[in-house]
This record gives sequence, C-alpha cells and structure tokens, in this order.
Amino acid sequence: MTLVSPVYIGEGIAARTQPGAGEKVLWIHGYTMDSSTWTELWQLLPSWYHLGVDIPGHGASRPLEPGEDLPTLADSLAELALAHDVRHVIALSFGTILALQMAIQRPSAFASLILGAPALAGGPQDRDIGARYEELTHLYFRRGHGPHLRALWMRSPPNIFKGAEAQPLLWKRLSEVIDKHTWPELGDGRMHALTSRAQTEGDLQKIQSATLILLGENELPVFKYCAERISQELRVCKQVSIAQVGHLCLLEAPHVTHRLINTHLHAHRLDRSLCKRDRVNEQRSSL
Repeated sequence: MTLVSPVYIGEGIAARTQPGAGEKVLWIHGYTMDSSTWTELWQLLPSWYHLGVDIPGHGASRPLEPGEDLPTLADSLAELALAHDVRHVIALSFGTILALQMAIQRPSAFASLILGAPALAGGPQDRDIGARYEELTHLYFRRGHGPHLRALWMRSPPNIFKGAEAQPLLWKRLSEVIDKHTWPELGDGRMHALTSRAQTEGDLQKIQSATLILLGENELPVFKYCAERISQELRVCKQVSIAQVGHLCLLEAPHVTHRLINTHLHAHRLDRSLCKRDRVNEQRSSL
C-alpha cells in the first residue's frame, strides 16, 4: 500500500490526494488520526478524485489558532474545498462535526455528505469517553506526549477502537498514526472550541446536501442517538447499519463501505456525463 506524502493546500492545511477522473471528494478524519487513514478506501474508489485534509492540530497541518472556533475552521475548510472544486464531503466521527458545520454554513455548496459514526457539537457525550479524555489529560501533564497516550486512548472500554482490535493490520496502521499525534490539545484545551457551540435542529435543517449516514452495528449508543437526530432534521438523508463492526465503521469494513460510498457519490454527482466505464472500473476494483 503506497502512502502518499501530504502537501499544503492553503492556510497551513496539509492534505493528501489521489487523483481520479471523477468529481472531487473531501475526506475529514477522526480525532488523533490524519488523512493517511483513508488510503485503503481510496484504492477501492479509483474513479473519484480524493483530497484528504489533516485537521489543524493533527498530522502535518498547522496547530489550532487561539480563538479559532468551529464556525471559523469550518469556513476555512469550506473555502479551501470550493477553491479546489470539491462538491462532496466524507467524514468520520469527530470529522463529521466539521463536515456538518461546513454544510450548515454553505447549505447549497456540497452535493453530498457521507457521515460515518456522526457526532454533534454541543450534543450528548459518552460518559466513558469523557472520563478517558480526563485520564489522557492527567497523563499528558505527568509524562508528556508519547506512546503511553496512544495505548490509553485505544484501550477498551470505551469501545472506540474495539472493532479494530480484531483486525491486526488495521490496529497496527491506526497505532502508527496515533503514535505521531503530539496531543497539544491536552495542554491548551483548544479542541474544546470545536465542540462547545451546539449544532441545533435549526442549523441542521439548513443543510441541502444529500446525506448518507453509516453506522456500525456495534456502535456506541451516543453516536446512534446523534445519527437519529441528524436523520430527523436533514431534508435528504439515508441511514445504513454495517454488520459486525463498531465505531470506526468506514475503516473496519472498507470492502462494504466503499460500495455504499460509491453508490451515493454516483447518485448525487454533478457531472452527469461520467461514462459507464468508471462504474465498471469501480466494480472490478472490488473483486
């Protein structure tokens, strides 16, 4: 599996790309990860042009700036996406908060959204995840950043990484990525500004993008609740459960989720002239 090096696309944001003949898709990773986590899914979706950003404070991107909140960061990412002619957004877990905010602030800008394990800013919180974050903060101040933080973060319960535990290669890849995270947010608390402002029912009702929500069968209850709230408020929304996987559903079952992703992107693409050959190539890649 070839790992593409990140490049800077503007405003200190690093991204990885995989060119394809189809429309451009923006990918937003989960907390403590980076855009390299999408590589396997991209290889299964060769007809699309993929652009995966590293969220500020993650990967090769700049740190979060003082006072940078969710609307400000979402506006920056939306501007970059539109400057690169992106009209589709895919996100996982924490990344879905940013994806939703982008669509809230630019209601007609994106043709489609795909949200894996969606969360809501200012929404319900899992008590065990909150407790784990407190443990991480205390450990950070005692020992600084290092593999001990990754080991604690990936420990179950809470079952964020439970599904990945059964897949040695996925577990290894995620461990390597998270080991590179330097956890600055534990020291300055800046990530709180990205989750404290509530995304309300009224906000969600502004979104015009056709949305697909993907949930693992073994998802944590709080994320199932968020998915239901989002589904009830969005104009066009479909929800699909993925059997035998957990919170990181997009990564745990790529050979299932890439078909659902491909179908949704094709159904809502702007370029209706995409030839049938692209569909054939996608089908061959999954054999």
